[in-house]
Amino acid sequence: MKAMKNDTHHITPCTRYRRVIFILLTVTAFIFTHIITVAQETKDSSSKLSFTMNLGSILSNGNRSVKVLVSRKENKKTIMVDDLKSLINLYLGEVKEYDPVNGTGWMSKLYLTEEGEGIFQFPAWFNNLTGKLHEFTFIAKMTGDPRYEDAEEQITVHDAKISLAYSGEDSVKTLAASLSGWKDSAYIPLPNAELKLTIKRSFNFLLFGELGTATNEQGEISGELPLDVPGNANGTLTIGARLEDDETYGTVEVTTNVPWAVLPKLNPVRGRTLWSPGDNAPLVLVISSVAIIVVIWGTILYLVYLLFKIKRLSKSP
Repeated sequence: MKAMKNDTHHITPCTRYRRVIFILLTVTAFIFTHIITVAQETKDSSSKLSFTMNLGSILSNGNRSVKVLVSRKENKKTIMVDDLKSLINLYLGEVKEYDPVNGTGWMSKLYLTEEGEGIFQFPAWFNNLTGKLHEFTFIAKMTGDPRYEDAEEQITVHDAKISLAYSGEDSVKTLAASLSGWKDSAYIPLPNAELKLTIKRSFNFLLFGELGTATNEQGEISGELPLDVPGNANGTLTIGARLEDDETYGTVEVTTNVPWAVLPKLNPVRGRTLWSPGDNAPLVLVISSVAIIVVIWGTILYLVYLLFKIKRLSKSP
């Protein structure tokens, strides 16, 4: 009996090897799983795409706005970022909560359009609150997007002014513009600036005057208006001057309406003729077409009704 009991608790070398192999396999599987998890987390954290934010300040007739354009590089090509899921926040001065005393801090937020751009439009109270400021630092910040890395960009611009003087008494009509910018606590004329004279069209600006001419030492430039350009329907022409994407002052533009004799060409009123499009077809033709369609479909529905009636009568005793 004792011999049998000792044989029951005896562990053979084969069983011991199996246990060792099982333990080694378990430890190996645990280590391998941990390595894969860490590698996957590292890959996920490093797989986010980077992009570039370009900021631009626009001062149009005294109203300031900030334009943000987001792009990235792919296969040595620049493409617009049109799938950004997170909001872009705009700050004035520094990244902090909004300060109602001086208007600094957080200002606004927006989503980008399908073209990868957005414009922060400032309300009237912003100009009233920051009327004494002549230097603006705008900061755009984006965080928490599932596909793109966090990004922050800032731009600093100085204040600038454009004054217009129109002369239209003679047959030669001219526009003179003077540009001045804030520097060393005062507005000074800006010479050698690429100030462009413009005529506002429906979707763009028409340049006039001598192209490529910069402002003189007094910050002034002038040009003759083309007399054959059609104006607005109310007998005016919208003219102005524009400083585009300056490194110090951003984009600054001013427009004004002046009396103009050349009116836009009006399209004649379309009559209801046979060759007119469908929305302007003759009433007789429209009524006839509708009547024919109603008669045809009415006949078809009546025939279907008769078929069901005949089928029902055939089943009745």
